[in-house]
Amino acid sequence: MTEDNKDLNVTSQAPQAAAASDEAALEKMHYKQELRRVMGLPSVVFFGIAYLAPITIFTTYGLITEMTHGMLAMAYVVATCAMIFTAFSYRQMVKAFPMAGSVYTYVQQTFNPHLGFMSGWAILLDYILLPMFDYVALAVYMKILVPQISATIWMLLFIILVTIVNVCGMNITKLFNNTLIIIQIVFLVSVILFAIKYVAGGGGLGTFADFTAFYNAEEFHSPEVGMAGIWAGAAILCISFLGFDSVTTIAEETRNPSKTIGSALIIICLAAGCTFIFTSYIMQAAWPEGWHEYADADSGAYDWMVHVVGPAMGIIFSAIFVIGATASAVASSASAARILFGMGRDGLLPKKVFGYVNKKTQVPTGNILLVGVISLSCLLLDLSAAASLINFGALLGFIMVNLSVIFFYYVQRKKRGGSAVLNFIILPCIGIIVDAILWLSLDSLSKILGCIWLAIGFVFLLISTKGLKQLPPTMHWEE
Repeated sequence: MTEDNKDLNVTSQAPQAAAASDEAALEKMHYKQELRRVMGLPSVVFFGIAYLAPITIFTTYGLITEMTHGMLAMAYVVATCAMIFTAFSYRQMVKAFPMAGSVYTYVQQTFNPHLGFMSGWAILLDYILLPMFDYVALAVYMKILVPQISATIWMLLFIILVTIVNVCGMNITKLFNNTLIIIQIVFLVSVILFAIKYVAGGGGLGTFADFTAFYNAEEFHSPEVGMAGIWAGAAILCISFLGFDSVTTIAEETRNPSKTIGSALIIICLAAGCTFIFTSYIMQAAWPEGWHEYADADSGAYDWMVHVVGPAMGIIFSAIFVIGATASAVASSASAARILFGMGRDGLLPKKVFGYVNKKTQVPTGNILLVGVISLSCLLLDLSAAASLINFGALLGFIMVNLSVIFFYYVQRKKRGGSAVLNFIILPCIGIIVDAILWLSLDSLSKILGCIWLAIGFVFLLISTKGLKQLPPTMHWEE
């Protein structure tokens, strides 16, 4: 065999060796591979991007621009830094635990089953409530497009559509998401090009070199903003990044998950952050005084479209927003179902119900239907209440992932040396600090409602473990 042939042989064997390693890791933790591995790196990246939706920047554009007095790009820099450090921690944990489960799995394996359950319960706020958030937003813009049909009917119709797509299996889900994500990207690029043309023609600041579109010293030092205002804005903007961690929940449907998921996490986070920062900077340059001229901050993005591009863009924007929210609802519902599957398989929730997998489609059908039923609560919740709870649970989950890296690698595995200190102490500690500041910057309502949710979870845990006298079922991990 020639040297070239040897190299080709080694290269061809690398994916198989990695896959065998992942399967061995699952067997070591007494898991049986039940879900079909159909997702490659592009599909996983598209899944995460569809979850967060590229045009999600427009959802909170008016609100945060008004809050920060036009310094939306700066707030996105803070949020992006927090997410990148957390993404590195996710990447470390998925290498050790290449199965579905997300925060719940990592904390359960690293600390103890009780804390794992509470961490999973907290992060469920993210996965379960994001579809509600999407359905409410969908109804608002569908009502603009077709005012003859009530918002309630639109919410019901989209819940049914999304549930059917996810029940059909991941091959259908990824095709649906990939198609919708392309449409969103085309629209976002079009908006950026319109803004560039507008500014280049003398509109707005008339230049892209005026960095008041990023940092306005006069407004920054005003009593209403300051660093506290930037942090508060960044805390809300975390909702724009929630998609990057959703990909950990499809690890068992991903080829070579220990490598693919880790790479996808970083790609999604960096791509989303850079896109949000660049887009918000360009939009601010196009309409620098917009933050105090909106008719309504919630519709600030619509006002921007009309001011910079023209009234017709308002209708186009509404249609594209519906497409993006639909893609997000599909991805977030799929992730919620797989989180419930992980908890059911481990016995923390009734296994016969939550651990069931349809033999034909190899998806947790029962959980998908349950998420659809839970999403009906969007008929009772408003947009602000859902968003507040989502960020409360997500940021707590991010803090626990960073803590898990420190405890698992540095304390349990006793990884030492310069690179270990950097990867397993310094980076996750920075992630913990930034995530904690963002969590503290959330409004009081989100903290109150979030604590109520945690209290309900703790009561459930007390009942299921007979007052913590018994440990909930756990996975076994040996050196």
